[in-house]
Amino acid sequence: MANIIEEVLKQLPRDKISAACFEGANIVLYTKDKDFFLNNNGLIKSVVDNIKKRVELRPDPSVTMDLEKAETEIKKLLPEEAGLGQVLFDPQRSIVVIEAEKPGLVIGKQGGILRDIREKTLWVPMIRRTPAIRSKLIENIRSVLFQHSDYRRKFLDIGSMTDGKETSAKSGFV
Repeated sequence: MANIIEEVLKQLPRDKISAACFEGANIVLYTKDKDFFLNNNGLIKSVVDNIKKRVELRPDPSVTMDLEKAETEIKKLLPEEAGLGQVLFDPQRSIVVIEAEKPGLVIGKQGGILRDIREKTLWVPMIRRTPAIRSKLIENIRSVLFQHSDYRRKFLDIGSMTDGKETSAKSGFV
């Protein structure tokens, strides 16, 4: 598995990538370079075409906007009629989950609002529809997902669990 990450890193400028890891079956790259995150000139797409795996580029958690400022900025960017619900942050993975009654309005025409959120806050937005029937159970499940995000990030990175060596107990291979 580590060979795949090495192969990906060979195809990208080393100074732009601060970390690379697995998240389940996906390869996630972190960068501290704001310009590279916002516009990588198709480099990530060419890597995906070469290795035939899903590769995601995220900003390093150290360069993302402060949580309170980011939430305020997100609320300013979203239209009132979108019916904004919760805004949940996963700081270890640089992801913000935005719940709304009308997800299409949050996304905007051709993803314009999502692009604005990425540019202004340096968070990766994920949109979820607010449940039609409010359920305390669903709210608790969604909040628990982000309470221990550092553990979750380590758990999803199967490469760090095996320290680059595939073992039958951890990776499922003999």
